[in-house]
Amino acid sequence: MTFGAELLKLMAERGLSLRKLAPAVPCDVGHLSKVSRGLRSPSEALAERLDEMLGADGALAALRQPVKSRRTSGDATVPAEPDAQLFELAARAGASDLPHGTLDLLDSVIDRLCRDYPTVAPELLSVRGQAYLAHVLRLLDRRVSLTEHRELLVRAGWLSVLLACTLFDGADKLGAELARRTARRLGEQAGHGEVIAWSWEVAAWFALVERNFDEVVAYSEAGLRHAGTTNAAVQLTLQAGRGYARMGDQRAVDALRHGRAILDRLPRPDNPEHHFVFDHDKYEFYCSTIYTMLGRDDAAEEHATEVVAQCVRRGDSVRWPMRYAMANLDLGLVAGRRRDLEGAVRHGQAALEPARRSGDLLPRATELCGRLKEDFPRERRVAEFAEQLHAQRGAPS
Repeated sequence: MTFGAELLKLMAERGLSLRKLAPAVPCDVGHLSKVSRGLRSPSEALAERLDEMLGADGALAALRQPVKSRRTSGDATVPAEPDAQLFELAARAGASDLPHGTLDLLDSVIDRLCRDYPTVAPELLSVRGQAYLAHVLRLLDRRVSLTEHRELLVRAGWLSVLLACTLFDGADKLGAELARRTARRLGEQAGHGEVIAWSWEVAAWFALVERNFDEVVAYSEAGLRHAGTTNAAVQLTLQAGRGYARMGDQRAVDALRHGRAILDRLPRPDNPEHHFVFDHDKYEFYCSTIYTMLGRDDAAEEHATEVVAQCVRRGDSVRWPMRYAMANLDLGLVAGRRRDLEGAVRHGQAALEPARRSGDLLPRATELCGRLKEDFPRERRVAEFAEQLHAQRGAPS
């Protein structure tokens, strides 16, 4: 079996196309196509990356045929001339075909995509993000300086971590995980701690939705080792708090205090809608969720009510639709525990109103519905909410 044949076999088994796999590697789709057809030999790094992403446990990487050395002496490989390597490196360090202003333009594009995250449909953002990521990959194939190479990797990392979020919101869990791993790898290659930290935060979020609460804490702690005093550090600390809260661990309250301490050291953002910026109002949202999970209903209600007030603008338009929905679910759970059926259903239905939804909305709405069925098994209002939720789960994302 050749490397290319095994690659195509593994892709077919996992339902992946070259166009879907290439941006997640990241790699130019044309080059990957030639590798799959045996027209090009993959580099060692590419072979190992494909092996990891496809879960081949080393079997795929083992099929790579190493590139033959240019010169040999008997059975011993003769390395390239050191002086030639140094001259090549020196030339590469300063040489570039990257148009002036490209990095600034990419920054503007990425900033716009991240600021659109709270309100724009995830499917649309995913398409736009993948298109720009493919563009960055093409730029990496050009002659660029070493500094520019790193900067392009960083921007590819930000695009990948955003894609992980939008793909997950759009119910493409496999694509989301591939994008998340790609972001971590790019962050490591570029030595960019915050990109690495956000890739771990996304992993913690995925684990929270899948109800693997011990992993939420473990992934958050892994990210904090890279985060420094950044927006990612706040988010990771509070994400760990949600993991603790789900396990009934009072360390969740300590996480709230620690997250607030980090947040107070950061300036208020000019663009709080940016997905990778922790705006100060968002802290209320995490208080609402964590106190709800801990069963501290009075505190949960106070913070959730504040979140809803922050989200609703004049004229009843919603500024933060995902935050608004989740705060209503918190209020619904609190109302249900207080035996207020009408309030619980009202808040549950309000949570389903916004079109822009987070990937964890329906799982938490299902949790609310399940609790209402247990506590009010014969109530018509519960049945109506269950039917509405069932219709939402069956609708296209």
